[in-house]
Amino acid sequence: MDLQNKSVSAILNNLSDAFMIIGKGGRVEFLNAQAQRITGYTNKDAGKMNCSQVFKSPGCNECCYFNPEMAKKTCSRREMIITRKDGKLHPVECTTSTILGTDGMVTGAVDVFKDISKIKLLEDDLRHSENKYRHLFESTKDMIFIISKKGRFLDLNQALVDLLGYREKKELYALENIEEIFIDSIHWKVFQKQMILNGYVKDFEAGFKTKDGSRLHCNLSANTIRDGQGKILGYEGIAKDITARMDAFRALYKNHQELVLLNTIAVTMNSTNDLKAMLSTALNEVMKLLNFSIGAIFLINHEKHTFDLNAYKGFSSRMYKGPVDLTFHDLELMEFLLGKDNFLTPKSIFPSFKVSLCNSKTRKAITMTCFLITEKEKPSGFMAFRIRDEEALAIEDFHLLGSLGNFVGGAIANINLIKTVEKHREELKEITARLFHSQEVECKRISRELHDETGSALIGINLKLDAVENKLPDEADEIKSLLRHVKGQINHTYLEMRRISHRLHPALLSDLGLEPALDQYISEISEQSRLKITFKMIGFSGRINPDIETVLYRFSQEALSNAMKYARARSFKLSIIKGYPSIIFIADDDGIGFDLELEHQERPALGLLSMRERATLLGGKFSLRTAPGKGTRIRIEIPINQEKAAECLPMDVQEMYEQ
Repeated sequence: MDLQNKSVSAILNNLSDAFMIIGKGGRVEFLNAQAQRITGYTNKDAGKMNCSQVFKSPGCNECCYFNPEMAKKTCSRREMIITRKDGKLHPVECTTSTILGTDGMVTGAVDVFKDISKIKLLEDDLRHSENKYRHLFESTKDMIFIISKKGRFLDLNQALVDLLGYREKKELYALENIEEIFIDSIHWKVFQKQMILNGYVKDFEAGFKTKDGSRLHCNLSANTIRDGQGKILGYEGIAKDITARMDAFRALYKNHQELVLLNTIAVTMNSTNDLKAMLSTALNEVMKLLNFSIGAIFLINHEKHTFDLNAYKGFSSRMYKGPVDLTFHDLELMEFLLGKDNFLTPKSIFPSFKVSLCNSKTRKAITMTCFLITEKEKPSGFMAFRIRDEEALAIEDFHLLGSLGNFVGGAIANINLIKTVEKHREELKEITARLFHSQEVECKRISRELHDETGSALIGINLKLDAVENKLPDEADEIKSLLRHVKGQINHTYLEMRRISHRLHPALLSDLGLEPALDQYISEISEQSRLKITFKMIGFSGRINPDIETVLYRFSQEALSNAMKYARARSFKLSIIKGYPSIIFIADDDGIGFDLELEHQERPALGLLSMRERATLLGGKFSLRTAPGKGTRIRIEIPINQEKAAECLPMDVQEMYEQ
């Protein structure tokens, strides 16, 4: 082949493809410029080389000089590796055309090859990316899938197989539609609709069904797969297992509901001491929380040896109308609960037990599951609920009912204790009322006897002494002087007796009312002390209830006495104001005051306590404001509608007071 023709060489050198012409025996005869760039050899170098030295690859063994089948082909294309002059390998795509002589024998060949090194790099990158993608696809803990438009699985990872409880991928490939793994088919329909409308879904919560039928909560995100014309071919998506998160959320929500339940009962306890109201609230709240339809609370009545129904819900009128027979499935337990001296070791929850409720007329019976209510170390009752098989309780529900039983038992104990305290308080109030009224009656009696009996006796003695003095001779001056001294002592005793009688129960208080009695009392105190006293009564147009007049008089005596004896006050203000709805008593002094926080005070604590108790008996309010060096202020409010106060007293006390 004549390659000395420069025009031919120029044409070959200007071609973008690499040309290598091989002569007889596989010797390289010519390399164009592109072939020289790829191989690194010049024509001078190539003239000394064989094609097998350039193509050091398995493909070189198929050269037309070694493979008779190749010699028959006029063109063949294959990938080969060229060994460059610098020893580096370079991938090419080679097309070989044989040159045949007139005798049909191969006389040479033309190799046209293209540099595919960049393509190979891209292929390697693509292969690496595919491997990396496949690794991520298979190794991720989230469920990844590719499905057709109709929902058939095209590809899926192992996590999907494992989390759904299948053994192999082919089991899922065999499904007709991904809809079969959705708990609710509506989820699949909504998913599909959103994909068609928006082209994607994000954080779509759905329930997947495992092979054994259990539920798997999933958070699903997906995109559509489209062809060049935008037609939907399928969907690719990822689903995260959020079952643990949902369980934790449900547990948290349930704990919140339990706290709300206990708080509701606590609020009910704080707002009322009505046992039935508290039990009804507890029953309603726990039934609402646990979705029970029928429930009741029975308390043990040890006196009657029965179980009393204190709260119920869900019973039909027909079921509850008339007596209800309660039958224990465990008779020994029933006898234990009814026993008075049976004790239980405190526990967070006691085993549940069964009872049957039967209407005595219709004989219709239902079985109830019961949970004990304990008060300290004693059973005080039980909660009973109808629980169907499909409403089987979780362990958390049992713990809730156990805690509720203990809580309600404590609430029952508190309510019973409060009722006992209130009963004793009422008894104490009655005793106190008796004491105060007895005291006033006794003071009135003593005052009257001192004034009437003793006073009259002293006056009579004085008159007799006058008579004796008149009969004595004029020379008995010594005896007359002695008699005058005795009469002076009798007059002093009489005046002191009148003062004591007046303080015990001033006649003015009974005869003229509160204001004149206080005016006289304050005038006497002002004459005997340096205390500056200001007194005023406002809003009184007439007499008020004698009981209240007496109490206000005693308040005034006590407050004024404290101001003089303990407060070392220089001034004292007393105000009694009648308004609506109360009579307001205010006593102010500018004395030394005292610290209310100190437990041991050299103060008239008994007098202040007496004032507080008297105000309480009349339904009033007592307040005391004081501090060291700040004086003392006593404020008492007594409701005006106390005209019937005496009617609340025991009959014998009323009779005593009326005497």
